[in-house]
Amino acid sequence: MCKKTLLTLAVLALASVTAFAASKDGVITSKDGRKTIATERAKSFTPFVPGKDPVIYGNFAIKYPDGVYWCCEGGTISGPNSVLAAEYWEAAGFTPSASVNVTKIKVAVGYVTGTTTDVILSLNEDASGIPGNVIKKWKVKNLNTFGSCCTVESKSGSIAVTAGVPYWVVVSTEATSDIWAAWNIDDTLQLPTDAIPSAYYTGGVWTGYQGYPGFAFEVDGK
Repeated sequence: MCKKTLLTLAVLALASVTAFAASKDGVITSKDGRKTIATERAKSFTPFVPGKDPVIYGNFAIKYPDGVYWCCEGGTISGPNSVLAAEYWEAAGFTPSASVNVTKIKVAVGYVTGTTTDVILSLNEDASGIPGNVIKKWKVKNLNTFGSCCTVESKSGSIAVTAGVPYWVVVSTEATSDIWAAWNIDDTLQLPTDAIPSAYYTGGVWTGYQGYPGFAFEVDGK
């Protein structure tokens, strides 16, 4: 009985080691590195403040300002020199129903570790279901701590988009970055039929898929 118990414990220990690719202060990744999870919620909390411009697309749960997105799970964003030793980028797609100018893009992205403390936010064209050419990009600094809620990072501009044409919001890293961050998932849509166009980048290749739940973001325009 004792030997069987020890064997079971050894198997469980091995599973716990191989189930995650990295960890830092209670934040872990899935085995493939693509998902980042905070095992404990951070103590910081910032109420979400809606913007004034009309929303072209958004999945923040604005009726629930104490939890406009999931605090503790997201898609991994990492530079090639991060503790994950690989680049992971994420993208979320949207299609405007009217031709307008994008005035602001908001994303829920949190910092885990790294001497680099910024990520790159961009609006991209579509290339047959994955992000294409960059239309405009911004450097996003001073990220909130991953596992906290409900700060969003936002960048402003005036970028014309065309009705019925798909676009992508991309969170990526710089060529020498060592940041490990994560793009929080949304908690608004609760059905698989509400999946949004998504894509992830690693090994120099974008792969498209239907994201459920999707990444928490908002695109405003007028």
